[in-house]
Amino acid sequence: MNAYRTVHTPAGLAMMAAAQASGVPITLVDMAVGDGNGNPVYPEDLTTGLVRERYRATINSATQNPNEPNRWTVELIIPAEVGGFVMRELAVFDSNGTMFAVANLPDAQKPSVGDGAFSDTVLRMEFLVTNANDVTFLIDPAAIVATRTWILNNLTSAQLLPGGNTGQVLTKVSNADGDTEWSDPDAVNVTVDMIEERQTLAAGQTQIDLAICTTRGLAVYIEGIRINQGALAAEWKKNPVDEEASIILGKSWPASSKVLMVQNEPSNMASPPLQRDQNLADVPDKAAARANLGVYSKAESDLLAPVGKVAYFATSTPPAGWLKANGALVSRTAYARLFSALGESWGAGDGFNTFKLPDLRGEFIRAFDDGRGQDVGRVFGTVQGGAVIEHEHIFATSERPHMNSYPVRDASDYIAYYGVSSNDPAYRLTRSLTGQAPSMGRTGGVYSGAGETRPRNVALLACIKY
Repeated sequence: MNAYRTVHTPAGLAMMAAAQASGVPITLVDMAVGDGNGNPVYPEDLTTGLVRERYRATINSATQNPNEPNRWTVELIIPAEVGGFVMRELAVFDSNGTMFAVANLPDAQKPSVGDGAFSDTVLRMEFLVTNANDVTFLIDPAAIVATRTWILNNLTSAQLLPGGNTGQVLTKVSNADGDTEWSDPDAVNVTVDMIEERQTLAAGQTQIDLAICTTRGLAVYIEGIRINQGALAAEWKKNPVDEEASIILGKSWPASSKVLMVQNEPSNMASPPLQRDQNLADVPDKAAARANLGVYSKAESDLLAPVGKVAYFATSTPPAGWLKANGALVSRTAYARLFSALGESWGAGDGFNTFKLPDLRGEFIRAFDDGRGQDVGRVFGTVQGGAVIEHEHIFATSERPHMNSYPVRDASDYIAYYGVSSNDPAYRLTRSLTGQAPSMGRTGGVYSGAGETRPRNVALLACIKY
């Protein structure tokens, strides 16, 4: 188990189950940070609130993961003027003030203005929901704080520097910051977007984490000398742990050495082209690409079936995405989509945590009458016992030669019609041919057959899609 983690509170799990059942989403509004009252905290112990809350504010932003729509990241900004405590616990709350999810943090001091080192602090919490549509976020646009990363990713020089005519482009006149001009495209041989990042090396430092640049097309200069990319001691290479935002120097350099990292056409300004030999493996957002093309992924195609569908399989175990239709009690949270479709139609379970699956073991399936009138009075989902339709056997005997057309059902029918007792030979023959048990005893009967009436059949595994 990770030392630092996010968990849903019991109330949060109940909220998601209710949202699935009712279709009314959860509204998340606030986030709060606490100091654990001076001690480390564990999320599983925080079920109703933080140990000691130090600051609360509305959610600054909520971001949905493009590859995992059910994964959300929410952000809390602690302003520079708030501080003087250690941050150990973080939580998000709904519109009723109920704690939805909680996380613990590595001990980190939030300094105040009086400490001499202060700045805005950004805290982010990541969590999963059962369905992306189960949550909404109430964010005050007047209170949103723009972080440095957001500004770098969303604001360009052209937006900040008005001017120029239609069709013109903003170009660099020199390498000096802000030295730009508007010019006609045909007057420019090469248009280059450039971004720079400067850092100072500590003694023995070999790993450099990039805050602005990426490693794509990166040029590295140490004390004004170009350091090539490679595996030699005087070169640098991408950090295999984070190839986009971290580099490893082949050796350490003197303390306080100045590092300049420069790149043209960084990924936040000009998207890199797809490479033919990658066979589409370098598509930045595969989920968005599939959505634009209107196609399913292989995993989605393998599991494609509507929730609640019943199917039969020639295997003794259900495939991925299916459960045995065996009347089991299953979790309303783990199988939230199936609970949303079935509800308590087949059984309420414990009424809070579980619900019951339909039990189709050993059963023949009959389509619901649904008002047609063939199976009058039948209620959806009910079990119907076996039966044999009322019928007659026509026969003649030497004792009663005129018995060739009367339907004899039991002993009382025969006695009433012919005026004889159940010991009469003709009655005994009637009993053997009709197979009916006479109400006056089993005199002269012939019995055969199985314990049920059934057609020829084969046994398969009944499963339901979740």
